[in-house]
Amino acid sequence: MEHLDKHKRTLGILFLSYAILKIVLFTMGIQILSVALEYLADEAEIKFAAYVLKYVVGVIIVLYTIPSMIAGIGLINGKKWALVLAIIMGIISLPVFPLGTAIGVYAIIVFLMDHSETYKQNLPQNSDTKAG
Repeated sequence: MEHLDKHKRTLGILFLSYAILKIVLFTMGIQILSVALEYLADEAEIKFAAYVLKYVVGVIIVLYTIPSMIAGIGLINGKKWALVLAIIMGIISLPVFPLGTAIGVYAIIVFLMDHSETYKQNLPQNSDTKAG
């Protein structure tokens, strides 16, 4: 069980790091886009649209990364509910190649390992049972 706890903690650190990385990269991208649009656009309507787009995309990114951060913190602290949130966020991040795919696959593996451990613990301990 200790081996599985290390995997859960590692997965939590990965989710937390990946969420922070996404926030930093998208913030930089939004800032670059807004500066570029300020210089390229002459009309006030285009500048306003770029301003609104910047904040709408920013809010969507933050709302997308908050569950990943919560899952990461929960896994680091050993909460059982965090693994369910981690598998959901892992499946959502599977199409984001390469980091999202790697973290998603690892989340699925840890989830399956956890459930196989639970299954093994719930098996009857009767050795007289014959298969067949």
